[in-house]
Amino acid sequence: MAATRRTLTCMGADMEDKHELFADCFGRADLVACDRLSQCRVIGELHHAVDAGTVDEAEVVELGELTGGRRPGRTSDDQITICDLTGVGVQDTAIARLAFARALERGLGSIFESA
Repeated sequence: MAATRRTLTCMGADMEDKHELFADCFGRADLVACDRLSQCRVIGELHHAVDAGTVDEAEVVELGELTGGRRPGRTSDDQITICDLTGVGVQDTAIARLAFARALERGLGSIFESA
């Protein structure tokens, strides 16, 4: 039987009092990642878990560390991962540019000229 990937990406909590997950969910994760730790420490999901003591802030991996190869990501498909994305403009732009380039390479999508 093939392993099932268990990844949860949270993107809806954009203010300090909002959250989509109970803080104890983070304690069950094998890997906790975020887009920007300093920002997620104030808004998003992560700060609730840090405040509740269910995740150690030092164990949280930033996306830049993952993509730059400075910290490991998931090491097996059966690990549970949680990623808290609160919105970092430069990362969002880089992701959009990569998606656009890959779509062009594959002949997908449509380009509309502005008036």
